[in-house]
Parts: sequence; C-alpha cells; structure tokens
Amino acid sequence: MKHKNAVLVAAVASILATNVAVAETDLFGGKVKAGGYLAQHWQTPIEVDGNSLASAADAVQDSGFQRLRVGLWFSAQISDRFSAYMELAEEPNDFQGANPFGITQDLAWIELKVTDGVALRYGNVVETTMNFIRYSDGAAVQGNPLIGNGVNDMITAAHGFWLTGGSDTSFGKWDYNLTLSKPSFLEDFSDESGYNYGARTSITTAGGLGLGAGVFIMDGDVTGCPTTTTCTLGSGGNTRSLVPGGDGDHYKVGQQSQAFNSQPSILPGVDGHIWQIDAMWSGDDLGMPVTIHGFYGQAEDDFSRSGATTLSTVDAEQSFWGIMGRVNVNDKLYLAARYGASENETAGVTNGDAERIQVGVGYWVSDGTLLKAEYLRQDNDSGSGSGVCDGTATGDCDFDGLITELSVSF
Repeated sequence: MKHKNAVLVAAVASILATNVAVAETDLFGGKVKAGGYLAQHWQTPIEVDGNSLASAADAVQDSGFQRLRVGLWFSAQISDRFSAYMELAEEPNDFQGANPFGITQDLAWIELKVTDGVALRYGNVVETTMNFIRYSDGAAVQGNPLIGNGVNDMITAAHGFWLTGGSDTSFGKWDYNLTLSKPSFLEDFSDESGYNYGARTSITTAGGLGLGAGVFIMDGDVTGCPTTTTCTLGSGGNTRSLVPGGDGDHYKVGQQSQAFNSQPSILPGVDGHIWQIDAMWSGDDLGMPVTIHGFYGQAEDDFSRSGATTLSTVDAEQSFWGIMGRVNVNDKLYLAARYGASENETAGVTNGDAERIQVGVGYWVSDGTLLKAEYLRQDNDSGSGSGVCDGTATGDCDFDGLITELSVSF
C-alpha cells in the first residue's frame, strides 16, 4: 500500500470512517467477494516558489493529467474462523522501480477470528497512530473528502501481526488495534533493524463524539558511529521505518518524480516513538450534516539525518497537529477543508515549520462515482523536512494549485 485507507471500505470498515457505497460481486459460489476502484486526476501547474528550492527546475511546470490509479480487492471466507483479504493495485506514487506500470500486491492478510469481536491478521500491517482516518491511497480515495492527504499523516504498511477488536460499552463503541512488524514494506532483515510496535484505541459515543489515542515505537539501532555525525544503518541509507514520513500524495509538485512525497520527513525511523491524540464529532446521527476531526502529536528519534547515507546522534524531534471539517450541503454535494502543521524541533534547526491548507468540494455523480475539486497551498521553511526545499538554505519555499479527481468504486 503504502498502506491503506479507503481501500478498506469493504473489508475493514470498523477501522476507517467512510460513507462510500461499494457494490460487491460474489465469486466461486459466494466464497469470494470482489470489487474495485479507479481514480483519474487533472491539475493546474503546481510550481514551487521561494528562495530555497531543492531544484530550480521545480519553479516551472505545466498543467496536465496524472496517470490513472486502479485497484482490485478480493475477500475470501476460507472457513468459519479463517478468511483472507487481498488488494492488487497500480499506484504511480507508491510503486515504481523496474516496472512502474505493474500491478502490485498492495495490502493483504490472513485473518483468524479469535472471538466475535476480535481478529488476528497475519500479513500486511497498517502502521499508524491515527484514528478516524480520512485518507487517500492509490485509487482508494472515496473515504477522503479532499484529494490530498494531511501534511503530517503518520501512516504506512509493513509485514507482521495485527490484532484488531472492539466492543459496545455503556459509553459507546470501543475499538483497538495492536501491531507488531518489521520496519519496512520491503524485506529488511539488516543488522539492528529491530521491530516496530503500534497501539491505538478509540471510543465513539451515540452522540457522534469520538476520542482516540495512538502510539508507535521503533526499537532499531545503527550498526556503527565512526563519529557522532556519520552513524550508519545496516541497510544503508538514512531512513528505516516509513511511518514518520507518511504516504504519497495525489499531487505532482514541480518536476519531482511521481513517488515524491511533499510531507515533511523529519524522523529517520530508527529508535524512537510517536504519540498522537484525536478528537472527532459527527452530526450524522443527530441529523446535522457536519463532521469535525482534530489531532495533535509529537515524535522523537534517537538519531537524525546528517547525509545521504549517514545519521547523527542528535535527537530528531517533531510536533504536529491538524483539523478537518466537512459539511454536507445535500445528499450529493459537500464542502470540506483541512489545515495541517508540522514543526521540526530538532536541536539546531531554526526554520522548521510547514503548513498545508486544503479547500475542496465533492459531488456524487451517481452511486460509486465521485467528482472532487481541491485548492491547496503548502508553505515550508527550509528546515521543515519537505523535499521541495533545500534544507541547507535559510529561506523558505511554497507551492499551490488546483487539482480535480474523478473516481469510481464497484
């Protein structure tokens, strides 16, 4: 996937709060259900401006159509207690490599039903500290009222165990998730790679109020530190766990590659933690067409990036927060907006702020067909960790533009 949100609308609706209409198809006598989705984007030029661009070429761009995103999902009931889920997707902002147009296994697991309310999954783990997710991944976009994701989402996917459960209480619906994984969607068995541990929980009342919290722990280490600024990972590079960098966006910024991520990437994901608290209110059950979601979090790592393949022993630190609102004008039309901010609080960083504003509209053309339009603006200080800025400079950079999205689910 790099990891999923709305793709889970059919298979894990208890985790992702969506209102997407999906028409399932039964196969093999009803044992297998299948569905799919497609999304196409067009955008105005999203040029990078400012005096600290990472690449001068990013200051020039044309409008255009992005590559089509496409995905298929399958769920199979193997027996009374065992089931399986699989998604195959072509996602330009996630998978490139030798075959950039290839269909890739993006999310899959084998599930054991432990009790009526508890399931153990073995396979791909959705790693995140976020609750009440509104997220786009590949062509699975209809759970996100906007087109792009937040500027500070902590989410990715890896391989391991995923325990998910919930129950009804006197206060409301209680849900929880526990994960154990290796710190890469690839097979990183390098020395000192360690494991990742995730836990999150939320409760949602009958009045539509939701409260949640999440924590994510990375317990890897470096394999050597010739000096305090030249520490190395067993796998090379300067990044291990991917969750602090979030997932790819549906923006083509400047002349950056399709897989470019405009979210600030501050933590190398080696040995540290992230925590986050969430609050949400939905007026659906009370007949009020309003949804509001806010969150705040902090993250820390025992190491920070010092070069293309080296780390420093200076602790990387980040704080982040955001708020999103949605208003349903009628059954077909809605308005939405999101603001997100991230601050690089690593020692020695003096210009570390990044913020993103998104304003959008969505229109359900028919069941399963959604048309969106969004205006976004992102402002970055040079030390924010955003890839559009030259981190060695002292100025800032920003970009803005309009993007449209037509998606179908079936």
